[in-house]
Amino acid sequence: MTRKYSSISVETTLLSTISNSATTITVASGTGSALMGGVTLAAGNVDQFTVALDVDTQNEEIVFVTGVATDTLTIVRGQAGTSAISHTAGATVKHVLTSSDLTFYTTGVATADAAIPENVVTAKADLLVASASGVVDNLAVGTNGQVLTADSTQTLGLKWAASTGGGASVSDSLMLMGG
Repeated sequence: MTRKYSSISVETTLLSTISNSATTITVASGTGSALMGGVTLAAGNVDQFTVALDVDTQNEEIVFVTGVATDTLTIVRGQAGTSAISHTAGATVKHVLTSSDLTFYTTGVATADAAIPENVVTAKADLLVASASGVVDNLAVGTNGQVLTADSTQTLGLKWAASTGGGASVSDSLMLMGG
């Protein structure tokens, strides 16, 4: 799932009471798009938007919004270490960033909009290279004297190869400049 965020989301409230097993919530009339802060979720349950119900109370529950139809939101209950509980009409509903969201970007369980996990690079001078759209992999460093060469037959489209000569070295360039 792709996680979505907004810096302009506006807090709203629940229109009616929900049970601990409800999978949809309805927010105050006309506030669904403001809560989403301009974010749209793709059809097919592939995107999510994190909100808190009963924010900053003992009844706070984190839910993932996975679908939106005006002011009715499809939700996945009890996220980020919280439990699914009942909430009364008027409970606050607010977009939040949780520790679960932050952990998502550092565990390697990332998607197209995520940061590249540190464990992709494993040694000095490793390079990050795309093998396809949105697919990043590691190209290990070559041996001393090799040059990076484009090669479409390689999985990553690049390879390290022996230099074919013809280029000037850094020391040659310095000599030409009078160094």
